[in-house]
Amino acid sequence: MGSIVAFEAVGAEVHCVSMDNEGIDLNRLAEKVKRLRDADKKIKFLYTIPDFQNPTGITMSYKRRYELLKYCEAEDILIMEDNPYSRLNFSEEEQPTLLRIAQTELNNPYLVTEIVSFSKILGPGMRVAYAIGAPELINKMVSWQQKVTISPDCTTERVVAKFLAEGYMEPHIKNLCKFYKPYLDKMLACLSAEMPVYVQWTKPKGGIFIWLWLPEDINADTLFYKAKDHLVTFIPGSKFYPEGQERFNCMRLNYTYSTMEQIETGIKRLGELIKSIYV
Repeated sequence: MGSIVAFEAVGAEVHCVSMDNEGIDLNRLAEKVKRLRDADKKIKFLYTIPDFQNPTGITMSYKRRYELLKYCEAEDILIMEDNPYSRLNFSEEEQPTLLRIAQTELNNPYLVTEIVSFSKILGPGMRVAYAIGAPELINKMVSWQQKVTISPDCTTERVVAKFLAEGYMEPHIKNLCKFYKPYLDKMLACLSAEMPVYVQWTKPKGGIFIWLWLPEDINADTLFYKAKDHLVTFIPGSKFYPEGQERFNCMRLNYTYSTMEQIETGIKRLGELIKSIYV
């Protein structure tokens, strides 16, 4: 959502590509690239969140990562890998980043630019990040950042640097994952217990989001206001699409802020509301 706003703010024309349970649908991507190039559109880069993606929570498989890299390399398309959630991994499974695969297996260190934010693993107010990869993209990012902020938040940067230098980050992340996992498990269990059979959702093993699909004729934007009357809130899925490309039958849930009791009550109310409007 924030990335779309940022790209459109600098005049970019944003196009979305469908996903499946393994990540970006490469057939749809190829179709989109061809259609844009046939219309004489220049593709600046492909933006993706391969680990516990926002908003779906989907993690791209290794096979799909490799295929995506090979495709983009062949088509001369740079990749911007946004990676704020990969460390919030509650399982033993860990995928290498796109950047690492590009560097070690394709011997192409500048195909991918990886961006890592501390705002999801250290604190929401820690708006500090770093980028590794293609100088072409990084130089433009630095230039735009200077125009927007004029000067960075040096105090926050020093706090993050000290936290890293003193070796606190790894044990902190370990504790964070241990703390969050029961809340994810609770929400998934409540969804299984309370949602009707025609509602589907992702089952992530980390990150902070779960994505729900409703029947096509249920509008989540309308449902949002009805849910607020029942003291339940979520983000309608349409907010995560560029204007004119929206889907309205989906929603994003976040389990990291609520208590166990609030999760149980909220999912029960949401399930009852959906059942009441779809017969």
